Amino acid sequence: MNDADTIGDGDDRIIAAEYVLGLLSAADRSQVEQRLNDDVALRAEVAHWQETFVSLTDPIPEVEPPARVWRGISATLDTPMTTRPKRWGIGLLGYALGGVLAAAVAWGVVTTGLLSPAAPEYQARIAAEDEAVLFLAAYDQDTGELALEYRAGSHPADRSFEFWMIAEGQAPEPLIVWPDGSRAETVTLSPEQAARVSGAVLAISDEPLGGSPTGQPTGQVVAVGPLQEI
Repeated sequence: MNDADTIGDGDDRIIAAEYVLGLLSAADRSQVEQRLNDDVALRAEVAHWQETFVSLTDPIPEVEPPARVWRGISATLDTPMTTRPKRWGIGLLGYALGGVLAAAVAWGVVTTGLLSPAAPEYQARIAAEDEAVLFLAAYDQDTGELALEYRAGSHPADRSFEFWMIAEGQAPEPLIVWPDGSRAETVTLSPEQAARVSGAVLAISDEPLGGSPTGQPTGQVVAVGPLQEI
């Protein structure tokens, strides 16, 4: 925030938003808190933004995080900070809009299911040698869900990409025929498949439209990647 002397009354809405989002410096925050003692209009703006931002979380269900999340946080608590965050010169409006956008994006990601609240234990980069075909995968043991994300690649109009899991010593198991135009899909593994995730490889084959007619790959394998524990 700029010095209070240079900010007119028309900026109070942005000042209140920055205050609620915690974007102000200690000195600027102190100035705002002093004003809140006597400025009824500013108190109303702060209350409005508090209610607005809190309402963004209303559709998000409460989820108890796995124990490993706290273990990861605990492991970094004593790590010294080596760099200080930079304050880019984007101005008051940029900061306020950035905070609103971040809150909205977080709400959208969670409520649309693009990301699971739990952290994955396995990841894979399923790629062609030249990366002309590229998908990312993340598997979470707690939910049994394998999240797949499209990054690159295409096939003829009369063909389909089909995903397979190949466990050690096992035949390929079909996972999903990729819907054309989709950017992300989630597959829930069966208990038997989940038990074979460690050491497994994910592969994509080029199949007839709608997928393999035999339950096994019939076309060229266009991308592969091991599921690696993280």
